[in-house]
Amino acid sequence: MPSRTAARQAASSGDPVEMNRLGNRLKLDGKIDEAVEWYRKAAEAGNSDAAANLATCLMSQGRNREAAQWFRRAGGPLGEAFAQRLENEPDGPAAR
Repeated sequence: MPSRTAARQAASSGDPVEMNRLGNRLKLDGKIDEAVEWYRKAAEAGNSDAAANLATCLMSQGRNREAAQWFRRAGGPLGEAFAQRLENEPDGPAAR
């Protein structure tokens, strides 16, 4: 895993894979809100791994409906299964 500084430099190129990698680094460092921002940028650029990572973070924050949308965008049977499960769940408190 690259240092946070190296990951920021790589992500600044606009490469969605690098933006997702920075999100991972930030999440490991406990900077969840900033990780969400980078996952969102990478997911909006078409990175399905980032969409799944974003959805997981949103779900841990109790943002179930938004998480469902990103799980669906992540694709695949697992993404669809999570989306179906979460889309009818009310938003709730963040997981501890």
